[in-house]
Amino acid sequence: MNSYYDRPLLKGPHWGSNVVTYLFLGGIMGGLGLISLLSDDRPEPEMKKLRKTSRYTAFALAAINPPILISHLGRPERFLNMLRIVKLKSPMSLGVWGLVLYSGAAGANALRELADDGVVPKILRNVAPSATVPIQALLGAFMAGYTGVLISATAIPLWAAGKRHIPAFSVCSGAASASALATLLSTLQGNHEVIPRLERLEMAASALEIAFIADFRKRGGLATAPLFEGRVGKRLRNYTILGGIVIPFALNAIGGAVKLPKAVDALRSIAASTLTLIGGYVLRESLIEAGKISANDPQVAFRQPS
Repeated sequence: MNSYYDRPLLKGPHWGSNVVTYLFLGGIMGGLGLISLLSDDRPEPEMKKLRKTSRYTAFALAAINPPILISHLGRPERFLNMLRIVKLKSPMSLGVWGLVLYSGAAGANALRELADDGVVPKILRNVAPSATVPIQALLGAFMAGYTGVLISATAIPLWAAGKRHIPAFSVCSGAASASALATLLSTLQGNHEVIPRLERLEMAASALEIAFIADFRKRGGLATAPLFEGRVGKRLRNYTILGGIVIPFALNAIGGAVKLPKAVDALRSIAASTLTLIGGYVLRESLIEAGKISANDPQVAFRQPS
């Protein structure tokens, strides 16, 4: 079956770097919620430092991400209009509310840390009950998965084929990127004692991520070709699979197995974390670019199940 003069059957997305950045930071925010929960009420000094780092960073990203979304929407009132109602069957509506609620929980937990540090009056610590920590973690898991659900709930063949896989490896990538960012910041702060724990978390998340990506390639059929072949596929292999997962995994494994000089180990951690973050960004970028290519192929669109 052919389309009219082989013109595209679907209208492709006109998404640019602001959407890629929004999805990338949303995944990291989700992972930081988990790290904040894991480090909560731990007595070790290094875990207390990690708790502060994760909560301050999560709040900073929660403050940055809404303006990025607004830059995509074009006008601030479009963002505000989305808050007038809640559509339980709309990924976009639930995502916006998830972002707002996550930002509130992240802000409350950051306020607790500011009160503990003496930056604001101690009484403000009571504004945020301890329950906001698991709430932020739950909302974070939602945010990390929602970034995958958002693009897979469409008619774009590639994205529709990944309605199970894309949310799954988005969550894993978000956890790996959050661990990498926390490792990078902890290294720069001199909090070296916590780095092995973060790197183990990153390795576990990365292992699941590459497994889900490989399974998507195996089960996705012809619809996945734009993501794994051609220019986009080459970029995904070089920057995400190899540079963002395999090499950082090997570097982290070396750090766990071999006692290196402190300066060398710090450089190793910085390199592994930076590569993981680059790989996470390129994964989202590749998904968006491959989706545009997928939308332009009428043959794949006609083969989609109705």
